[in-house]
Amino acid sequence: MFVLLMYGALLAVPVWAVAVLIKLVSVVLPGRRPDWARDLMLWCAAMAAAAALLVYVVGLGAVQWDAHEAESGAGSAPAEPCRSLAPAASAHLTGHEPSYLPLGFRCLLDDGSEIAGAGPYTWLNTLTVAFALAAVVLALAVGFRDEFRARAERGTDGAARPATPGRPPGAD
Repeated sequence: MFVLLMYGALLAVPVWAVAVLIKLVSVVLPGRRPDWARDLMLWCAAMAAAAALLVYVVGLGAVQWDAHEAESGAGSAPAEPCRSLAPAASAHLTGHEPSYLPLGFRCLLDDGSEIAGAGPYTWLNTLTVAFALAAVVLALAVGFRDEFRARAERGTDGAARPATPGRPPGAD
C-alpha cells in the first residue's frame, strides 16, 4: 500500500516543484500587495510541510518495497540494505526488520544485536525532519510577526494607534 502512495508522491513532486518555481518568479516580479511578506511566509510554511510529507511518503514506499523484495524469491533475504553492510557484519547477519519511524532497516545479527542498514534512508529522514522543522519555524515566525505588529499598533500605553493613512493595519 505504501508503494502505491509512493508512486502518487513521486507524481506530485514535479507539481510541487513547479508551484515553488512559479511562486519564486512572482516574488521577484514587481506589483506585489502591501501584505505580501506574511502571505509568503505562510505559503512557504505550507510548501515545506508538503515537502516533508512527500519525502516521508516516498521513504515509506521505499522501505515497504525493500521489505517485500526480501520476502519473495530465492536468495532474496535479507533485505538489500542489510546485504550492503561491511563483510564482517554480513557474516553474522540473521535477519532484518523494517522500520517506518524512522525510515530504515534494522539488521539483526546472530549475537542478538542490531545494526542500521545502508541505503537512502538516512538522507530521507534528514530531509523529512528539515522540511518539517522549516514549516514549524515559518509558522511560528508568522505568529510572532503578527503579535509584534499588534503590540506596535497598540503602543506602549496600551491605547490603539491610528493606522497610517493609505496603508492597511499590519501591512509592511
